[in-house]
Amino acid sequence: MSANYKFSLLRASGWTRLGVTGAVAILFATPMLWSLGIFGEGDEALHRGMVFLFAGVWLFMVVGYTLGWAIHGFMVKIREAEEGDGDEQPRRAPPPPPPPVARRPPQH
Repeated sequence: MSANYKFSLLRASGWTRLGVTGAVAILFATPMLWSLGIFGEGDEALHRGMVFLFAGVWLFMVVGYTLGWAIHGFMVKIREAEEGDGDEQPRRAPPPPPPPVARRPPQH
């Protein structure tokens, strides 16, 4: 028998991968936003950029992992029998019907 998992949304590991993808996006977005002057000017801008970078990476990593963990609690394990599995015994053919009984004519 095999074990299958069925769930209508993404798998739990999908949420973790989504979190890692978001963290990588923050890693690339922070220098671009800093170069555009979004965080201001001078040393204060560098400080704000670093806070944005670490907070964004932390946010996406933690949210991705915890969503995956939470959704894993809703997973249901389904077992299905496969052909040629070998765990179950083959079904026997039904026994042949008994031969007809010969009746003798009644004697008077």
